[in-house]
Amino acid sequence: MMRAVRLLCPFVLVLSLAWASVSAATPVPSGVSTVPLAVVTNDRDNNVSRLELMIGNDTVRGLYLRSTHQGADDQEVTSGRVYTLPEIESRDGVVLGQGQGEKAIFLQGNIVAQNGLGSLTVRYLSNGLFHHYNECRIDLRRIAPGDWQLVNAYDGKPVRYIRVQTWALGISTIANVCPGATLS
Repeated sequence: MMRAVRLLCPFVLVLSLAWASVSAATPVPSGVSTVPLAVVTNDRDNNVSRLELMIGNDTVRGLYLRSTHQGADDQEVTSGRVYTLPEIESRDGVVLGQGQGEKAIFLQGNIVAQNGLGSLTVRYLSNGLFHHYNECRIDLRRIAPGDWQLVNAYDGKPVRYIRVQTWALGISTIANVCPGATLS
């Protein structure tokens, strides 16, 4: 068991989990605006991601993840990734975070395009050694014309800040999304 933990440590040390995708920057599609939903950070690095709802013609088009990190030359690097409704609603959903080829955070669920109501499941790698995943639910609500918010499905509280908390073998919890995991 100790040998397996030692083998997994390099994986965990390199695992960068601010829900940041490793893909190149993708711009927001033309004719689409974004509405901020939540800021996402993690306890492994200084990466900051912003989860935004994409809106076009008063209809939800998908999610946009805008991530910022320090590049090799200490310059701030920003990247973005588009997640369309069909991708989010597919059987496996979309991969929001990964490290060393290991898919670590998935998002899957349904969003009604016309009114923006939705129920989403966040599935995360809780134990990389045994490939065990945990999951939590988060809801999407339209609170006013042009304004949406994420809502914790367990306590009904609005979610504006999400923090991915890791441990030696993966992710221990996702604060403000999973039950009992909150940050002030």
